[in-house]
Amino acid sequence: MSNITVSATDSINGHLNLDFEVFNNCKYEVDNKGSINKIIDFIKEQNSTVIQRWLETLSLLQYFHIYNQLPEVEKKTVIHLMPSGFMSDMEKIESQAHPVIAVATIRPQRCVNDDMRVSEAIEIIQQSTNIFDEQVLFIVDDQGCYRSLLELHQLVKYQPSVILADIAGWVAPCHVSTDRELAVAQLQHSENDYLPLVDFWGKPAGVLRAKEAMSVLQQEQTQDVEMLMGIQGTHDDTPYMQTTVLEHVHKRIFWIVGLAAVGILSGMVIQSYDDAIMALTILALYMPMVADTGGNAGSQAATVIVRSMALGELKLKSWCDVLWKELRISLFIGLGLALVSFGKVLFLSHNAEFPGNITLTMLGSAIALALFFQVVTATVIGAALPFVAKLCRQDPAVVASPAITTIVDVTGLLIYFYITSLILLN
Repeated sequence: MSNITVSATDSINGHLNLDFEVFNNCKYEVDNKGSINKIIDFIKEQNSTVIQRWLETLSLLQYFHIYNQLPEVEKKTVIHLMPSGFMSDMEKIESQAHPVIAVATIRPQRCVNDDMRVSEAIEIIQQSTNIFDEQVLFIVDDQGCYRSLLELHQLVKYQPSVILADIAGWVAPCHVSTDRELAVAQLQHSENDYLPLVDFWGKPAGVLRAKEAMSVLQQEQTQDVEMLMGIQGTHDDTPYMQTTVLEHVHKRIFWIVGLAAVGILSGMVIQSYDDAIMALTILALYMPMVADTGGNAGSQAATVIVRSMALGELKLKSWCDVLWKELRISLFIGLGLALVSFGKVLFLSHNAEFPGNITLTMLGSAIALALFFQVVTATVIGAALPFVAKLCRQDPAVVASPAITTIVDVTGLLIYFYITSLILLN
């Protein structure tokens, strides 16, 4: 690895060698604490003037990654002495839960003027002794503001006299505080493999590459899956076997306990219809089928909607069209399941004895009708809940699958007992 030497002032005894490569992707993993320990010792030993002059030698990207690794005491010192040019950017970054700067490559970016020729750019690269991202060049104007992006391999395709501004391509940048998921979505819709990151002043601050974007996608998918299944807490990429038992318990127990409490409503519904069960005990045989089918239908609808929202295919204003479409889908699915359930009742209960004037056909029709309405209502509820979460400014993924199952269980039992009692016991 190569070192970037940062000399704060001549009064510093020796110099501080910081290997910034260890901070690369530090959001996910830091293998070597040596460099950050050097920085902590440096901050403790030096006075504020020396620390401030050292901070002024850092880029915004370097400052952010160093700041993120410091203990609270050193963080307060560094934020107090932060260069004024970083203040606006850091305020925006701190306001975001997952800023893209946290996952951008930390290698410094090489900037060249837009009026420079190919031969001059190649010469600068060949004579450079500093470590920089060897993939791309930032083309900037006289004020150092971002103009365009140029991949290094393109330099060999053109004559030495060609102006860089004529061959560099415009790639829309995003601010360093942009949410990482939005930044990855922007990169996905781009024809390029690099997304430029700029600061408050429009100057290049870093780049998001496809490699970092893949890591973000993996984390976001893990987070969405865990939230859909009601797993709370921090959604990191710590391997399953490296996560302690208590951490797993902490992530899972809250939803389970809460939903268990809500599940009492199902028992209350059953208790309120105990006369119907006592009069026709065979209703208990098909009760789990109706409840489970509703939960599955609701979870399917919610999963499809949440995924479409995550991909940017659906917006909040689309709720009416989505519910209308899901209603039509549920009608077909419900009709199919109703026919299947009717046949199932005829097959399983053909030898059963029924009180009064109740017939097997009446029983099959009642259960089929209850199942039909259960599938329709469960599907519409499952499709609507992500929009409700979005309207409340919450992540649609918080509409966890267990929550939908519990809600649909309660509504399903109400539908089941109401319809069967209406048809069979009146």
